[in-house]
Amino acid sequence: EELYDKVKPIVTKLERTYQIRIWLHDDWEQEAMISLYHLCQSCPQVLWDEHCLRIYFKTKFSNHVKDVLRKQCSVKRQFNQMTYEEIGEVGHAVRAEGMLLEDYVSFKSWLEVIRENLSIKEQVQLDRLIRGERFAGRKALLKQLKERLVEE
Repeated sequence: EELYDKVKPIVTKLERTYQIRIWLHDDWEQEAMISLYHLCQSCPQVLWDEHCLRIYFKTKFSNHVKDVLRKQCSVKRQFNQMTYEEIGEVGHAVRAEGMLLEDYVSFKSWLEVIRENLSIKEQVQLDRLIRGERFAGRKALLKQLKERLVEE
């Protein structure tokens, strides 16, 4: 407890800096205590050197928080989390421009089905189309894709 009190200002600052949607204040403290425990196990010299403790803990805990943020922000996991969170809690994080996540997943699965039915030359053209490149046969490919989209 008294060792944790020495690093508590670091935890408070990181809590204000980064917003992890599923963590409450108690979760921040619990994760910080777990990180501190692991730090004491791997580097016992921090028990005696307070300056070293603060430096090592700040690095270890901020890296842990950034890992959690990366995991939270990945597109795959956002799609899985949408069913568990109320929109009122995450309304500020919903993007207004571009495709919605559900539309993006549906579009990707549609592209996979279309790609299976294309020749190798048409698959290469589709890749170039997705990258925004210009090539001979672009209009014909767009027309073909539009017809298939209307069919489905």
